[in-house]
Amino acid sequence: MTSDGDDKPDSGALTYARTVSQALADAARRARFSTRTRRALTSGGFRARRGAAAMRVFVWLSFALIVAAPTLAATVYYGFVASDQYLVETQFTVMGGEIPAPDAIGAMTGIPAAAIVQDTQIVTNFIESRAAVEELDAALGLRRIYSRNDVDFLARLDPRKPIEKLVSYWRDMTDVSIIMPGGIVRFRVRAFAAEDAKRLGDQVIAISERLINDLNQRMLADAVKNAEEELNRSQARLTMARAALEKARNDAGVLDAEKSAEALGKLLTDIRGQMAKMQEEYDAQSRAVSPQAPQMATLKARIDAARGQIADLESKLTSTRLVGAGGQPLSNAMSKFAELDLERQIAERLYAGAATSLEVARLAAEHKLMYLDTFVSPVAPQEPRYPRRLLDSVGVALGSLAAWGALCGAAALVRNYMA
Repeated sequence: MTSDGDDKPDSGALTYARTVSQALADAARRARFSTRTRRALTSGGFRARRGAAAMRVFVWLSFALIVAAPTLAATVYYGFVASDQYLVETQFTVMGGEIPAPDAIGAMTGIPAAAIVQDTQIVTNFIESRAAVEELDAALGLRRIYSRNDVDFLARLDPRKPIEKLVSYWRDMTDVSIIMPGGIVRFRVRAFAAEDAKRLGDQVIAISERLINDLNQRMLADAVKNAEEELNRSQARLTMARAALEKARNDAGVLDAEKSAEALGKLLTDIRGQMAKMQEEYDAQSRAVSPQAPQMATLKARIDAARGQIADLESKLTSTRLVGAGGQPLSNAMSKFAELDLERQIAERLYAGAATSLEVARLAAEHKLMYLDTFVSPVAPQEPRYPRRLLDSVGVALGSLAAWGALCGAAALVRNYMA
């Protein structure tokens, strides 16, 4: 049998063992957490991740290739190699010989009439066209101007290139724009010599004026030609109408059916009046004189003759009895003559209008419908405007830095995604 004093040591040992076990468990748990955290911190750093060395090599190599090399090359080229380029500017406008009526858009916005804008665009498009390049090459030797030996190798034109390359090169060396709302054309051209730039500006003005003159002559020639053709058609129609009317008169045997009808109508009226008087006289005498009396018989014969004349005249006007050499009723002849005479009048009016149009076209041909007005003439520059050496070098450096930064950012995103 155990006393109370013997139970106390057993209870204390058990409590002590439990406390030590709990302490060891807490220590192990803290040790595991500390190791995991330290491993996560050390493995997540930029220097400790896989491929850090390759990434550093890529960054420096890309910087050298994308930023350093282009910046150095641009600085050397623009600072020591690039040839001077001289700029010549000229401004002109395409104007009509007469003040055009403003259209609805021009009245609201102040923009010139559509016809003037179209003519201006014709000139600007022509300056950059192959036709203009061929004319400049034939007149000034465009290939020779841009392929001089003293020009740097990057800006120099290869004279062996086809005409399409020459046109592209010409468009790179020129700038044509329309300043609205006045419709002013501003033309700029660059060359490697001041005199060459001025000659090019003068020649562009010359070929543009030649284009305007050709357009004027073509439009005026077309207007005169169309007016002459219309006059010839109107004249042929008038000739046919007159011939048809004359043939109808010859077939009917009368010169003027209307006048013939008027004459017959007047004669018919006179005979009817005379017959009416004779009839009154006959009626008055019949009251006192026998109808078998000689004078009554004579009066009766005259009345019958007048009645026969009236019937004959009426038949000539309205019946189907043939009259004249043509063998047709006079009423039908009147209708046909009216149609032919109307056709003749229409043909005469068309002919008069065509003759007036031809005279107007010939008068307009003596004036220019449009012309090129140059108010800023080409002048030989005294100093080069291009290249802008410092600005171009800085521009290349900034562009290279932007490209390098974008490339490095993309590489970092890909690396984080793959990690």
